[in-house]
Amino acid sequence: MNVGSWLQKLGLGQYETAFAANAIDGDVLADLTEADFEKIGIPLGDRKRLMRAINALVAESPQIVTKKEIAEHAQSAPGAERRHLTVMICDLVGSTALTARLDPEDMGAVIDAYHAACARITLSYDGFLADFRGDGILAYFGYPRAHEDDAERTVRAGLDIIAAIARLETRAGEPLSVRIGIATGIVVVGDLGGEGKLREHAVVGDAPNLAARLQALGQPNTVVIAESTRRLLGDLFRLRDLGQHEIKGIDEPVMAWAVEGLSASESRFEAVRPASLTHLIGREGEMEFLLERQSLAWKGQGQIILISGEAGIGKSRLATAVGERIARQSHAQFRYQCSPYHANSALRPIIDQLERAAGFKADDTPELRLEKLEVLLALSTTQVQAVAPLFAALLSIPFANRYPQLALSPAQQRRRTLAALLDQFESHARKRPILLMVEDAHWADDTSLELLNLIVERARQLPMLVLVTCRPEFEPPWAGLANVETLVLGRLNREIVARLVMQVANGRLLPPEVMEQIIAKTDGNPLFVEELTKAVLEAGILVEQPTGYRLDGPLPPLAIPETLHDSLMARLDRLHSVKEIAQIGAVIGRDFSYSLIRAVASRDEAALKYALGELEQAELVYRHGELPDAVYRFKHALVRDAAYESLLRRRRQQLHGQIARTLEKKFPELATSEPEILAHHFTEAGMLDVATDYWLKAGNHALSRSANAEAVKHLRRGIGLTRELPEFPERVRKELDFYLALGPAVAATEGDAAQETSRVFSHARNLLGDTGTLNEQMTILWGTYLAHSMRAEHSAALEVARQCLNLAADHDHPGLSALANRFMGQTLLYMGAFVDARAHLERTLALCANNPEAVATYRRFGVDDQVNTLSFLALTLLFLGYPEQSAAAAEKAETRARAIGRAFTTALGFTNMAALGIIGGDPRRALALADEAIALSVENEFASLERRARFFRGSLLAQAGDLQAGIELM
Repeated sequence: MNVGSWLQKLGLGQYETAFAANAIDGDVLADLTEADFEKIGIPLGDRKRLMRAINALVAESPQIVTKKEIAEHAQSAPGAERRHLTVMICDLVGSTALTARLDPEDMGAVIDAYHAACARITLSYDGFLADFRGDGILAYFGYPRAHEDDAERTVRAGLDIIAAIARLETRAGEPLSVRIGIATGIVVVGDLGGEGKLREHAVVGDAPNLAARLQALGQPNTVVIAESTRRLLGDLFRLRDLGQHEIKGIDEPVMAWAVEGLSASESRFEAVRPASLTHLIGREGEMEFLLERQSLAWKGQGQIILISGEAGIGKSRLATAVGERIARQSHAQFRYQCSPYHANSALRPIIDQLERAAGFKADDTPELRLEKLEVLLALSTTQVQAVAPLFAALLSIPFANRYPQLALSPAQQRRRTLAALLDQFESHARKRPILLMVEDAHWADDTSLELLNLIVERARQLPMLVLVTCRPEFEPPWAGLANVETLVLGRLNREIVARLVMQVANGRLLPPEVMEQIIAKTDGNPLFVEELTKAVLEAGILVEQPTGYRLDGPLPPLAIPETLHDSLMARLDRLHSVKEIAQIGAVIGRDFSYSLIRAVASRDEAALKYALGELEQAELVYRHGELPDAVYRFKHALVRDAAYESLLRRRRQQLHGQIARTLEKKFPELATSEPEILAHHFTEAGMLDVATDYWLKAGNHALSRSANAEAVKHLRRGIGLTRELPEFPERVRKELDFYLALGPAVAATEGDAAQETSRVFSHARNLLGDTGTLNEQMTILWGTYLAHSMRAEHSAALEVARQCLNLAADHDHPGLSALANRFMGQTLLYMGAFVDARAHLERTLALCANNPEAVATYRRFGVDDQVNTLSFLALTLLFLGYPEQSAAAAEKAETRARAIGRAFTTALGFTNMAALGIIGGDPRRALALADEAIALSVENEFASLERRARFFRGSLLAQAGDLQAGIELM
């Protein structure tokens, strides 16, 4: 404002020269006191006139400034969002007494002056005035624009308000005072009406309530802050601990601190993001170490390096730099990126790499994909015809028109697929050295980790350098092996940070004070250095010169966040016009294809391309490939998290549902090959009934590929959601389906004897009750029996076997009767009731001989009944003192096992017959059978049988006199 004109209007133009001489302009009028005017020689009467005029001016200002500011904010403010806000509530002390004492008009002037001072200071810190509530003020910091230091801004504003209010001269006749409460937390805030009015920027959350309670705790002219705010301030302020307080509406006591003023120290923050792709600086020692290991690896001494460190410290950048340094050397590179969204999807990093290497495109036909896969495989093997079906199955490519179907069990297919992948690596390594990079191993799925374990073992004698990046919590079982070393990355020192700042600024020098702020605030984290430098360059506070930059005015607080969340939101807020696209992409996941976001986003193609281009230019996302086949990836998972968390839950649910339905309708192949992705989106959409269907599909799909650990996770997720469904008959049916699938999965991962296996089958049995098909009832009884039997809970196992007998009698089913009699016989054998055991086992053999077809239908509940029964009968007869009959039964069992050629049946039968040698049978024959059982178990991953067969072999060796070898095996 023009102070001279203002003085002329007041009839006090004679003081214009004095105002100019003392540099009094419009921006400091509100801070002047009567004592200030006395110092420059203004008489008492005019001093009073000036103070009344200033108070009247300031009282009018907040309404004008606030409306203008709010109008500006409303233009950029999004719809309602979840935000991380620091909330300030300011209350005028003694307002009730003042109201009783003063004339209403005079009290109105006091309130106006108080509001004006609060408004001016709040807006100067870019706060948002949410509400004037009589003698109270509600302000937000962090909305609609986030800042890295919103907590600091709030406290500084509070201290300034206390000082300004104390200087106000009003008709109250005494200094005014305030109490201020400040708290930080996640709230829902936004323009609900779209008209930009104060009352329409409502906030919902704990922070406003807590701030209101805290201000009531303070003495006059005190700022009281919550623990949630204190954590963000470091040592920026001098704080006095006020202890714990019981707060109405909050269950637990809360800590509170009084702010006593500024301190000399600055706040610090933790780095939580990965490095960018600038030229590597400051890792010379680490690079030298890695190149030394690379040299050893190239000589055939395979090396595995675990690059560990906090997010943002440069793990991935260092691994990339190794590849850049050896680019001119002849070698092959393989890079596998693990993802939190595929942590339960078997071999997802491998599948992604193979699809990229083969050059698959979205519109490729299955035939074309198969051709591309064959070309890829031909680079590493001459046996393409042998391995192509395995890789095609892994990539969900139909191949029946070109190759015969795989006649393998899921376990065999899984084992051979892993072996084929290992052979592929080895074949490449035999031709030239390999650099293999596995990124973010802490997010790897169980099967990929198993493959990595095998690679580590195989790499010892190969020219292979394996770089595994991970966060500190990742602790692989092979970390201590001789060819494995861990490289822990630390933070950069001051000199290196300065060099990195110059690199981001394209070699140009920044002003010393700007450089000092960046060095002080980034704490040596390379990504934070890069991001803060970019923010400064984008902020418009610097003027470019031939060799560097100069400040275009005072240095404002740099827009680096105190927390990662605020940092990312600040970058997103600067791109408010395209932020919605980032949020939609975030709901899809860390990676999102152009085709999917185009189908989900309600924008025309030109607008969508523009928005994605803006996000790419701002380096929030990277693009791989060309449109329309492009895939976008958030620069880091935490960038995606910030965009995702800013959405209201209902908006997230809406988008998840839209994405899920779009995937169902337009990407049906994904629903078949990765049902867990649709299950995730339907779950987050709150569409639990459909979600549980897909979790069941995901579990069964994983089981079909012998990815048992993933199957357990999918099925347990579905079970948890099923219990959230309303109680209706179909819910019990659905939960039963999950448990029927979970039983075999848990048995495979934890063993038949595990307590959890027993619990799962027992619960399934309770759900089924007396209903269910014969197949369902028998599945549960089979699992329950094996769990009890393998834990030597023979009484319980016998009871289940009797239930099987009753079920067989109820349905008059000879096949089930044969199985039940076998269960009875083998359990009675274990319990020493040899005569009764013999009767049941012989009854089983009679049923098998007379009803071969009916018996065959139940063979999937275990093994071949005749082989298993004959092996147990051989043991029983030997205990009863009939060695010749025992040997004959054993010979029949062995002959039939070899004739039918079923691996599990043979391994189990031979293991049982190996025990004959321990209790008086032919020890040499028993030892040979134990060796065969071990070999079959190893080949087919029958871990439980392998342990049992090794135990029996150890017993036989010990009986033969080789005690040491026997004890080691047992």
